[in-house]
Amino acid sequence: MEKYTREKLEAKSKDELIDIILVMQSMIETLMARVLTLEQEVERLKTPKNSRNSSLPPSQDLFRYKNQSLRQKSERKTGGQFGHKGQNLKMSETPDFTEHHLPEDKCPICNKFHNTSDFTLAERRQVVDIPVIKAAVTEHLVYGVKCSCGHRNEGSFPSHVQTPIQYGKNLTALISYLSIRQFVPMQRLTELVKSITNISMSQGTIFNMLDRVAESLTPLYEGIKNDIQRATTVGGDETGLKVNGENNWAWVWQTLSETYIVNSKSRGFITISENFPQGFPNAFYVSDSLSAQLKTTAKGHQLCLAHLQRELNFFIDKYQNNWAKRMMDLLGTSIKLKKRMQPQDYVQCDDRDLILEEFTLLISECIPEDIKKLHTLQKRLRKHRYSIFNFLIYPQVPFDNNGSERAIRNVKVKLKVSGGFRSERGAEIFSIIRSVVDTIIKKGGDPLIDIAFALKVAAHKKDLLHRRI
Repeated sequence: MEKYTREKLEAKSKDELIDIILVMQSMIETLMARVLTLEQEVERLKTPKNSRNSSLPPSQDLFRYKNQSLRQKSERKTGGQFGHKGQNLKMSETPDFTEHHLPEDKCPICNKFHNTSDFTLAERRQVVDIPVIKAAVTEHLVYGVKCSCGHRNEGSFPSHVQTPIQYGKNLTALISYLSIRQFVPMQRLTELVKSITNISMSQGTIFNMLDRVAESLTPLYEGIKNDIQRATTVGGDETGLKVNGENNWAWVWQTLSETYIVNSKSRGFITISENFPQGFPNAFYVSDSLSAQLKTTAKGHQLCLAHLQRELNFFIDKYQNNWAKRMMDLLGTSIKLKKRMQPQDYVQCDDRDLILEEFTLLISECIPEDIKKLHTLQKRLRKHRYSIFNFLIYPQVPFDNNGSERAIRNVKVKLKVSGGFRSERGAEIFSIIRSVVDTIIKKGGDPLIDIAFALKVAAHKKDLLHRRI
């Protein structure tokens, strides 16, 4: 744009001056609009969304916040509390090995000799260690005999010995445990197996091994699904993952004793309908506010209060909004009430009635119109008013969906370590084995031992089926 001086402007005609003013007015309007946009962007960045005030994971906080927890600060000090009984390493009454350390039989003072029978135990100490791990090879030999009648009778291999050379159930279970439970990537797993067993194993061999384990555990996997279908309280959640470089979704449904994970290309309701076409007609379904989750057929729904609290935190941090603060306090009060409620309180509870009355007033209250997202939240709470406080009416219903978030977090840990899955089958294998592992842990079992046992049972069933055929 040309730079004008007073002399240049005085030399211009009236029409030329009008044209210059109109051009400058247009530029000023454009710049003012740009300034307004930038001011709004600056205001937004002053209170960025993070794991404390939204559903963003803590990994995206960029270290802005050291603590994203919604829990209130306690007056108790960190660490073990007064009166807590600690646990120390205990000595074994039946040690596997014993080493005797005897003194010299000659007294260093008076030179008297002592018999071994004179020695008495002065002190004992124990060292807990593991022996050097070495793979053991068991050879199975089948013998036969030919009868004089011409019939030849032969022995048979055990049900779990099915090929000329194979890996045993214990090693297979260990590989599955390290890969699925401990998230050890393929390349490091081959190195680890070589280090502790001296067995050279390729990544392809490990994948095939995991594939066989998943196939053996599929009946248990389907059993978990059936148990969840019949449960009275079910939690659901979903998260993104990479499969062969493409965006997929991991879905989880869980109860207090079961976890069921599936991989899907869709985040929509079609995934729920494919896995649970009848929904959960006997259960209260706990979830976030995703429309697909809320569309699920259930006896009743319970929205996760932790998600709502994070949303309210955003409006408190950004606008210091009084309505958001009051709603936040109300949800906090309801959670405290849940923690102290007794069985008889679910029949009649005055505190619960007061909470429901205040909630009805809050969702009907007029709030500032300039905060559009807060209006959207209030509208959503009004729409799902009967899915907010079911946890105060039914004792088995929790107030948050943390159980599902803990279950789905295992998928995220796998992605953090390995980056993603190379194939659809790889994601499916992880879903099957991880579902069984998490269910075993919830039921108080040992995943390493129980997987080995499940492989033995599966091999036995397969052998029986083969003999019948």
